[in-house]
Amino acid sequence: MEGRITLNGRYEIIDKIGGGGMAEVFHGYDTVLHRDVGIKILRDQFIQDKQFVARFRQEACNAACLSHPNIVNIYDSGNENDIYYIVMEYVVGRSLKEVIEENGALDYKTAVRYAIGIASALKQAHDHSIVHCDVKSQNILIDTKGVPKITDFGIARAFGQPSNASDKNVIGSVYYLSPEQAAGQPVTPQSDLYSLGVVLFEMLTGKLPYDGDTPLEVARMHLESSTPSARRYDPDIPYYLDNIITKALAKNPRLRYATADDFLTDLKHAQAHLLGDTGLEEEAWTQPRKKPVSDETMVISKSDMLDGLLQSQKAEGTGQPEKDRKPEKENAEEKDSLLERYGKKKLLAFFLAAIVVLSGIIYAILGYTSGDVTVPDLKGKTIVEAEAILTKDKLGYTLTEEYDAKATPGVIIKQNPAAHSRVKAGRKIQLVVSKGPEPGVVPDLKKKTLAEATAMLEKAKLKVGSVTVKYEAGAPQGTVISQSIAPKQKVSEGTSVDLVMNISGNQTVVPSLTGLSLSDARSQLSSMGLTIGSIQTAESDKAKDTVLSSSPDSGAVLDKGSTVSLVISAGKKEEKKSRSSSGSGGSTRTIGYTVPGSGNAKNVKIIVSDDSSTRTIFSDAVAPGTRITRTVNVGSGASVQIYVNGELAEDKAL
Repeated sequence: MEGRITLNGRYEIIDKIGGGGMAEVFHGYDTVLHRDVGIKILRDQFIQDKQFVARFRQEACNAACLSHPNIVNIYDSGNENDIYYIVMEYVVGRSLKEVIEENGALDYKTAVRYAIGIASALKQAHDHSIVHCDVKSQNILIDTKGVPKITDFGIARAFGQPSNASDKNVIGSVYYLSPEQAAGQPVTPQSDLYSLGVVLFEMLTGKLPYDGDTPLEVARMHLESSTPSARRYDPDIPYYLDNIITKALAKNPRLRYATADDFLTDLKHAQAHLLGDTGLEEEAWTQPRKKPVSDETMVISKSDMLDGLLQSQKAEGTGQPEKDRKPEKENAEEKDSLLERYGKKKLLAFFLAAIVVLSGIIYAILGYTSGDVTVPDLKGKTIVEAEAILTKDKLGYTLTEEYDAKATPGVIIKQNPAAHSRVKAGRKIQLVVSKGPEPGVVPDLKKKTLAEATAMLEKAKLKVGSVTVKYEAGAPQGTVISQSIAPKQKVSEGTSVDLVMNISGNQTVVPSLTGLSLSDARSQLSSMGLTIGSIQTAESDKAKDTVLSSSPDSGAVLDKGSTVSLVISAGKKEEKKSRSSSGSGGSTRTIGYTVPGSGNAKNVKIIVSDDSSTRTIFSDAVAPGTRITRTVNVGSGASVQIYVNGELAEDKAL
């Protein structure tokens, strides 16, 4: 399509700059307004699909109503000769995904700045009742000025929009899907905030929080796995940033940020910390957040009430500024007026009551500031949560870290003094925060699924080694039944731990065949209840008939009796040249076999193989003592295998 196509007599396509699963994106030129534009064109295979066409058109409608510096602007859309297109702002730059892949994790200030821009864009979309549904680093462009711009509203939905009952697919990148999207439930603005939490995790660590062998496995991790700590990959990440991610990635939407505004507030506090602002921004971060005055029921803390009383006392008592005091003569006139209005007895009673009230207030304040405080229970809390609670209770804290295989990194596992004990106000509570599993200590993986075992090893900074399978009666199917290194052993970081997984009784596993001779490979497969399927040859520096690869590969679980295809070496070039010069060709061989034993008939199968093929020349039930004879034409490297009742009885070269 590049070069000369012009759409609507106006938009000239220059070259292709990218694309996704649904559409391709081109660099174009608007010949009317004389400016570069981006042109998104629906792929040919979808133009007959009404659902994709409708979704493509909906993208233009969704994005066209949004105007924001962090959202790619939509200029126009249309259809010409079955070419469905959207004309948009041309952004010179790269996707955030490309930036991370090239440079690795971003510095904290840049990551937070990008996150603020993206959250601000999502707020704009949410304010227009639009959920993006596919927030990911591939859909965020970084222009040459370092401004993030979110694009691709192709699968966005309006709040409360019912999903298509006929559409059973979960649309969007599985690595960024919220748990509710992975479960096929309705999306909300909080679904976008979860995805933004994944993007922030990726920016700070250079990695994704969940990864697996299949999309289904990754989706299951979003639903079931514990939220990983970004500090596991970079221990220098501040706790307040790690806790922002933990809150954004909460499985339960009710525990997540309620709105993009809430997310933005914490991001801006984090930015103030990173920029070294120790003024009001930092104070707001460390103090419990106060709600604006409204007609809702409000909960006022005891400390807030005392602060209010102190302010009242200053305003009503002797704390009045000297310049605001009235002259003595005017005061005397007011006293005379009071005496005339109420009488001396009533005025005396009023002053006595005021003294009693003020005495009570002073007593309460002195009792609070000099008395004991109950230590709150902080176990399981994040540092941000604990800091807010302790500040409210007029307590401080000190912080240390310890490894703990069972606790989520970043949460408090110990405290001293203990919860519910009484201490003086201002006391510093000693807090111990989990650092997660100790690197290099092998966890107990028995009865864990492969996904669970992989996650546990990653937390311990170890790797999954080879995975083999076997049948063990009574053990849960699909779980680890043994591991190569015993639990609690201390090993070097990055060490591989081999696993043995349990399978069902009628299954077997493909053994490792690479490097074996063809004859040895047959024996290995036969011992596992498998047979050779097709054989292909390939040029290699390996000796002739050496197995180069198998399909399925080693470790694959198959039903017994299945076939495994092989690629074997055609021999070294010198050997091939020698054979070629000698003019070697095919030859005729007679194969004879007498069925052993007595009694009932036996199933006999005779398989002949050479460098070019594998074929069955006999397969039937034959009475014991019968002589079977077959004449065949074979090429070089020929051999014969004879199976009786499924077991290899004879294997020899021809």
